[in-house]
Amino acid sequence: MSATSRYRYLFSPLRIGPLTVDNRVVFSAHLTNYARDGLPSDQHVAYYAARAAGGAGMIITEEHSTHPTDWPYEKLIHGFNPQVIPGYRRITDAVHAHGVPILAQINHNGGQASSMYSRLPVWAPSPVPDPLFREVPKAVELHEIREVVDGYGLVAEHCVAGGFDGVELQCSHSSIVRGFLSPATNRRTDAYGGELANRARLLLEIVDVVRAALGPRRALGVRICGDELIEGGTTIEEAVAVARLVEATGKVDYINTSIGVATATLYMIEASMQVPPGYAMFIPSAIRQAVSLPVVGVGRFKDPLQADRALAAGHADLIGVVRGQIADPDFVAKARAGHATEIRTCLSCNQECVGRMGLNRWLGCIENPRTGRESVPLPAPRRRGRRVHVVGGGPGGMQAAVTAAQRGHQVTLFER
Repeated sequence: MSATSRYRYLFSPLRIGPLTVDNRVVFSAHLTNYARDGLPSDQHVAYYAARAAGGAGMIITEEHSTHPTDWPYEKLIHGFNPQVIPGYRRITDAVHAHGVPILAQINHNGGQASSMYSRLPVWAPSPVPDPLFREVPKAVELHEIREVVDGYGLVAEHCVAGGFDGVELQCSHSSIVRGFLSPATNRRTDAYGGELANRARLLLEIVDVVRAALGPRRALGVRICGDELIEGGTTIEEAVAVARLVEATGKVDYINTSIGVATATLYMIEASMQVPPGYAMFIPSAIRQAVSLPVVGVGRFKDPLQADRALAAGHADLIGVVRGQIADPDFVAKARAGHATEIRTCLSCNQECVGRMGLNRWLGCIENPRTGRESVPLPAPRRRGRRVHVVGGGPGGMQAAVTAAQRGHQVTLFER
């Protein structure tokens, strides 16, 4: 039996608009805190390149801000600044060297933000404060909505110049677009409020301007929240209706999904180890039945077989694996080679990948000390290694033993 024969769909190619991916595993967007002075860094380059080398079918970067009013945390990529383009080029060149397509996620966080860094009013559809940031946002006026839309177009142009294969619009857990879509946060009475067609107007205007910037040879995706899990918020029925509106534009190539909002129900976006894998599959499953576009499903997938089963069941066309590839950048390559048991399995402990974000530190992994440090070169293995004794077989001791062995030393591990 071949290495990949146990997976019916995971290693089958798929057409996504103008792109073709050679497997169904997506390294979906997530915060890294690797930006420096609002620009991409060498950490970004090495981090994404490692996941491309490890076999990811498609990579979607963390969010790039589309407007100066959107600065919710310090280490955010300011996509509206043309100085990002050289950094974009370094990222895309490094990923393309491994034959993997890479898209940039672009976003304005809206009312889920702070004015601490921008020193500007927080913009949102209505003056509804977020439970985490607790600032009363400014309800955007019509000319400011035009600014928001134009900002998305500008960043899309920067992404084209930076070599990205496309753009994903973040309209899900932390986004001004989600704020407009949601009845819980959109209390407007003008053309952008009220019935769903009005609440979706901003999204559709952004789709128009971004597609114009991308042209036909780059992919455009939209990430939708299937259930906000808040009182009066978006539920799966409206999410399906939004997906239909998106498809009807004829300008979008795939739909990504999420669950919850990034503040009030964050615990469901980055589910802990007590939540079963695939817990959010009802969202892509419902959307996939309503549209013909490829749909990405997410939800704590830690094993390639779990992902393949979700594909086989028809819940999604692609599976987003984030923490699994944070813990092991070779997640896909090991599965393809028949070494799935050697994958460094993510525990969903959320200590270094999620917890560090709240402490304004860059993303790491408690299981993989190389995560976030990929840009720091390791010394070459010694031809004549030394005899190394490591005392203590806890996580630190075992990692020290592994690292020393990889460097060519003869290691003895002592544990009580």
